[in-house]
Amino acid sequence: MPVFILLFFSLWLLPAQADNSHVPAVSEEAAAQALQATVIDPYLELHTGPGRGYPVIYVVEKGATIGIVSRRTSWYLVVDKQGNSGWVKRENLARTLVDTGVPVVLPETRHSDFLQHRVRLGFTLGWQESAEQVAAMAGFRLSRHIGIEAEIGQLFSATTNGQQYSASLILEPTDRWAVTPFVSLGYGRQELELKSKLPGNRPLEDNFRSIGAGVNWYIGFNFVLRGEYRTLDIFSDNQTVSNDLWRLGFSSFF
Repeated sequence: MPVFILLFFSLWLLPAQADNSHVPAVSEEAAAQALQATVIDPYLELHTGPGRGYPVIYVVEKGATIGIVSRRTSWYLVVDKQGNSGWVKRENLARTLVDTGVPVVLPETRHSDFLQHRVRLGFTLGWQESAEQVAAMAGFRLSRHIGIEAEIGQLFSATTNGQQYSASLILEPTDRWAVTPFVSLGYGRQELELKSKLPGNRPLEDNFRSIGAGVNWYIGFNFVLRGEYRTLDIFSDNQTVSNDLWRLGFSSFF
């Protein structure tokens, strides 16, 4: 378990450190598709990250045209005609105009934004055979369609209680539908303790692998409803036992 957690948080911390010292990158394609607006305030400050704690990296003057590229919480990534990019608070962008001279209508978070954010946190409730399962997960996106997840779960049944730790590779092939389908390949460990204290009973510690499929349904703001099925092959005492896992939960992306 410690290896999974350390790997995840090491990857998670890397982009946060980079945001403090680097200008956010905007591709030519994203800049060309951005919503165009004109600054009407005396100036507009561009920050290196989506928060007031990030330093101002550029100042765009009144009358300049900017492109609004994407959104993260209440901050928007913008780029000017010279290619200078940075993050601007929503209230400041509300005082910009489109070509027709009316205030800009800022784009809201959409379903496709789900695949553009790198970090997600979530929880699920479900059933693994006759046991109830509660799990918390943290994910990091390696590319637009591939990510990894670390997970900690708790199992409850009439005869046993226990924990599960696992890491999974997540593949999300498309964002063109109303829901985002995904498949998962995972490996982990479960530690079960029998409730009855009979002589000879001992904790059960087994590794398992999993393969599954599910869907993520964007429900608004930064939240996604998640439904999933997995089959677990549990390697126990020189035999392999298969378990079905069904679960439902929520994720929030950042």
